[in-house]
Amino acid sequence: MTGWHLKLWRKSMLWKRERAATELGVSLRTYKSYENAKEVKRAVGLATVTLSLISMMPTLKTEQVSRERLVQLLGEMTESVNTEG
Repeated sequence: MTGWHLKLWRKSMLWKRERAATELGVSLRTYKSYENAKEVKRAVGLATVTLSLISMMPTLKTEQVSRERLVQLLGEMTESVNTEG
């Protein structure tokens, strides 16, 4: 995951940098450095997947989501995280 992808993720969550920093458990200064980084740590990428899933849980509970669709969604969400070393 690049810093640009992290910024896109934050905007998709409709969060300001302060909220993203709080949710990730880092200072605002550290979060800003993540968004400006060429590559973001794998742990940060995995945390974004976790936070995204948490925000999606109400929808997943109320809608009928097939196992196949859920596996596909998880694969898409973790794709950029898994490509890092």
